[in-house]
Parts: sequence; structure tokens; C-alpha cells
Amino acid sequence: MDVRTVACDGCVHMRVHAHRGNTLAAGAVVLAAAVVEAELRSGTTTAVRVALLVLLASVAALGALGSPVEAAGLRAYQELLLAITALAVTGLVAHGLDLSGASPGRPVEAFWVAVVAGAGAVVALVLARVRSATIVLGLGAAAAVLALVAGTGAAWTGDDPRVGIRWALLAAAVVLVGAIMVRIDRRYQQAVALADALAGVVVLLAATFLVDDVRGAAELLGLPRATEDAGLGWQLLMLTAGFALAGLGATLHERGPGWLGALALVASLGVLARDGGGFAGWPLVLVAVAAVLVAVALRPVAHRGVVDDPVPDDDLPPPVPFRPRGLARVPPDRDRGDADDLL
Repeated sequence: MDVRTVACDGCVHMRVHAHRGNTLAAGAVVLAAAVVEAELRSGTTTAVRVALLVLLASVAALGALGSPVEAAGLRAYQELLLAITALAVTGLVAHGLDLSGASPGRPVEAFWVAVVAGAGAVVALVLARVRSATIVLGLGAAAAVLALVAGTGAAWTGDDPRVGIRWALLAAAVVLVGAIMVRIDRRYQQAVALADALAGVVVLLAATFLVDDVRGAAELLGLPRATEDAGLGWQLLMLTAGFALAGLGATLHERGPGWLGALALVASLGVLARDGGGFAGWPLVLVAVAAVLVAVALRPVAHRGVVDDPVPDDDLPPPVPFRPRGLARVPPDRDRGDADDLL
């Protein structure tokens, strides 16, 4: 492994060469594939699984935390290595619980899922805070939502845990909306990652109403048969959130919130359709709203603005040359290493 050793007072820091970060990330991905394959094989001993996870976490953490950060932010390989580090540590927590006697059980207990997902969320959010990362922030937000859902389901004392899970998801949605509003100007990419997590929350919220429509899903999750459909408030909330997320993705030209928002919208429409009935109801309401929007867009224009004193062509500034985002020029003073040192 190619690293630079920097001596200090009684310690040694390992620094990864920037131009070899992609190669290190590729090695970490291959090692992660080996870890997954070992986990899937029943004949693999626990000691081997833990050793592979420790090795993966060490390699990924070395590349993620030991590589230099440029002024423009983290590179793609650094984001990937941070995510792999969080996942590897989460796997170690799961094996640690298993070795301590807290096995997941069959089916997997909700409390065990809450502990493992909560630990993974803490690790991911800490890494995101330390390195101002984006991917691991979204991963931590998703793990936190999973821990919240599993913990609420395990602690709920009522007849149907889905009631508590819905309110927990609503609280998570409010927190995510606040975090998005705080970051939308200063840390745009992090706001987009949190918008992806928010779309996942809306999908999970709709799934709490749709799980009975999937044969055997409620029994597999240990849920009782639902006695009532979604109320008007839940329907309005999910429908508004679905349209808002899809519109946000289209406005910002971001595929993540756009596609996930469209999925949340489809799931919300599925919840609305469970009450049956004909055209009267939500279909009529949506047609009326669509008609108003189309009428506003096609309304006649009263007059056109006329420029009284147009600017002569000679006074116009020269056009800005188009340069694709992916073909940005590299500053000549960047240390790219020797030509034979790129691999």
C-alpha cells in the first residue's frame, strides 16, 4: 500500500497519496465483496468474519481519514471509503452483540436491529461531521431512521406498533426538513442527501398502510391485521410530501430526490386508493387542481414588455465560452506525481 509517513512527536501518521486514492478505493471495494461473500457462506467461522471486517474497516478508515482534503471538498473515492468504514464498523457491532449473547433471533428482533442501526448511524454521522462528507451523511440519516422505526416497534405497548411507528416517522420527517433548510445554501450536496432520506421516510410511512396488501408481509414482520385505513390527515401529508419531493428533484435537476420522490408519490397514491370508491373523491380533487394549474399556465398575456432603449450589439459583453462540468481544467501547480507512479 502506498502511503507517506509523516513523523511527529512520538507518533506516526499515515498519509495516502492523492493520485492513488482511486486504486485504494478499488481495493477496499473488492475487500468488501470478500466480506459479503464470507458472511453469506454458512461455513465461515466467526473469527474469520470478524478479522475480515477489522481489516476492511482499517483499510477504508486509512484511505478516508488519512488522505488530504482539497479546497473543493472531498473526492469521490474519499466519500466511498467513508461509507465503507461506517458499514464495516456496523458489521463489527453486530458481531459483537452476537458474541456477547445478544443474537438477532429468528425472525430478527426489532430491538437488535435498533441497536445495530443506531450504532451505525452514530458512526456515520460522526464521520460526516469530521470530514464534511455527503454520502455517509445520507447513510447515517437512513440508519438513524431505521433505528427509530425498529426501536419504536420494539418499545410500543399498544396493539398495533404501526401507530407509534407512523408518529416516529413524522418526527423524523420534521427533523430532516429542518436539516435540509439549514444546509440548502451552505452545504447543498448534504441537503440533497438528506432529501433522499426524507423521501425514504415518506415511502416507509406509506408502507405502514400498504403492508397488509402484500400477502404474508404482516405475519413475517409480526404485525397484526390493520383495522382501519389511513385518515384524511395522513393522506394529505403523504400526497403533499410526494409532490413536493418530486417537484424539488425536478426544480434542482437532482435525480435522487426526483426518482425517490416519484416513488414516494406512487406509494402515497396507493394509500389513497385503498379506500375504494369511484371517481368522486381524490381523483376528482386531483383533476380539479390540475385544471387550475393548466389554466393559470395557459392564461392569455395582457401585454408584452417593450425595451425603450435597447443596448447596441457593440456594447454587449463577450459571450462566456461553454465548458462542460466534467472537463474542468486542472491547475498546473497540482502535484500529480510521476508518470510511472499513477498505478
